[in-house]
Amino acid sequence: MPGASPTPDFARVDLEIATIRAGRVLGRIHRAAYPAPLGFGKNATRFSDPRRRIEDNRFGVLYLGSTSKVCFLEAVLRDQRDGVVGEVEIEEAEITDRLYSEIAIGRTLNLVDLRGDWPVKMGIPSDVVRGRTQTLARKWSLAIYEHPAAVDGIIYPSRLSTEVNLAVYDRAVPKLTPRSTGPLEKAPHIGRLLTDFQVALV
Repeated sequence: MPGASPTPDFARVDLEIATIRAGRVLGRIHRAAYPAPLGFGKNATRFSDPRRRIEDNRFGVLYLGSTSKVCFLEAVLRDQRDGVVGEVEIEEAEITDRLYSEIAIGRTLNLVDLRGDWPVKMGIPSDVVRGRTQTLARKWSLAIYEHPAAVDGIIYPSRLSTEVNLAVYDRAVPKLTPRSTGPLEKAPHIGRLLTDFQVALV
């Protein structure tokens, strides 16, 4: 049974806020066709704006990962290893057509914390973070975005590992500072990640 959608009462919930201080460095993997380290779109993603209306009136989301590993899992490998014994083959272009950027927190971020048991305490269904289907997560993201607390985004555990991701709302992107950008194939630990997850490039 799918989780419940947010109701207007959610605006009265005391949000659990995680504060991410300036100076912390996170990563992101993005297509080389869109090289801007802080670029983001408004296409359908886990925490994107679900409303169908003029694009300029919808909020955007920039995703960051706490490590290069979680970035790799979320952006490249995803569910391709499901049911696979031994090596999993992926197109070499999945690596060579991407960039890896390091992003520093320039000013403090205040993020709704969806780790641990905080979602339960706020009445947010587990499917928002753990579900493969992302429709419910988008509804809750809109409710979080419109909450009077005016948070900068969401911090949440990866569905694919124990590590965490950040979903930063467009209004808070100016708080971020690019540090470096380069080809994904030269990113830290990429060779080890391909080996650890038994990925064969074809």
